[in-house]
Amino acid sequence: MKNYRITFKSIGNFDSVPTVVVTYLILPIVSLIMLLLIAFSGNQDYTRILLGSLMDTGMATIIGVIVGSFVMDQNLGVSEEIISIKPKFGNYWLPKILIAFGVMVVEVIVLMLIGLSFLHQLNLLPKVLISLLFFGVIAIILGYISAIAGRGKENPYWLSNFLIGVIIILSGVIIPVTQYPLWLKVVADLFPMSNILNWIQSEYCFNQELLVIIWKLLAWYLVALIFNKIQTKKSR
Repeated sequence: MKNYRITFKSIGNFDSVPTVVVTYLILPIVSLIMLLLIAFSGNQDYTRILLGSLMDTGMATIIGVIVGSFVMDQNLGVSEEIISIKPKFGNYWLPKILIAFGVMVVEVIVLMLIGLSFLHQLNLLPKVLISLLFFGVIAIILGYISAIAGRGKENPYWLSNFLIGVIIILSGVIIPVTQYPLWLKVVADLFPMSNILNWIQSEYCFNQELLVIIWKLLAWYLVALIFNKIQTKKSR
């Protein structure tokens, strides 16, 4: 439990209750309202935009918490020492991941209940809850890669900021991925976000979209392992 307390204190957004409320509740609600207003102003799929906004918000939270905690360790001058002794995954990274995932779950559930109730789509609640695991996993992987990629860099947030900025595009929230230019469609198809949205809105639980999601998550897990090995060799 000591590792979890230390990790929790290392996350700047948890310094005070007002900061937590603004960062993880008020700002996401404002963002959600803006996206729905965009949908209402045109012939858009309101439900998909709501679901996409929830997913993007949750992923941004996980990536931000993991990277922010790792950067704090760097600023305190302890990250290099910790990594040099190669701590067990459960002692160093797992607390960051579980805290990030827990914050995301609470945040998304609150927003989800508000949004689905507003659109009278509470029938999607079971699938949305299950989907927390799917986009939670890809967010954890991207957060881990972003943290490692920023290690020792002048701007340690360079990759995490980029990913958080393009998640909404890669998810196909406003415009379906099928309508993208070929090059952008190829890039977006490397990620499982659009598949997750398709799966939530599909009629059945066990279908091709679910298989695609699982395969993509496994592929990204392998990418994270390979990326970590490359970075470890470079730091020696």
